[in-house]
Amino acid sequence: MKTIRQVTLDASKPVNELLLHEGFRVVKTEFSLISQSIEVWIEEPLRADLPVEACFLKVVGNGQPVPLVYEYISSAYNPFEHKAMHVFKVPESVVRTEPTHLQAVA
Repeated sequence: MKTIRQVTLDASKPVNELLLHEGFRVVKTEFSLISQSIEVWIEEPLRADLPVEACFLKVVGNGQPVPLVYEYISSAYNPFEHKAMHVFKVPESVVRTEPTHLQAVA
């Protein structure tokens, strides 16, 4: 058996980490007008014997460069701002070696 999960991605994060069963795939990406965020629908197996793995997704604005190792997944379009956002899968090896950019809170 399998299911479809809806997940909201945070475009302000360096990467969004999801824990998913092996064999998952992104089936749809959409811009949510209500929450002003990127929604992804992920098909995921329900077998308990499958290992869980980390999936790292990054939301990138139109025209922003990304490293060659990022894998394009899908795009979402905001019709009111006439801009697209793109979702890339980031390899775990890259996530673990890139420095995390933290913002100071006053």
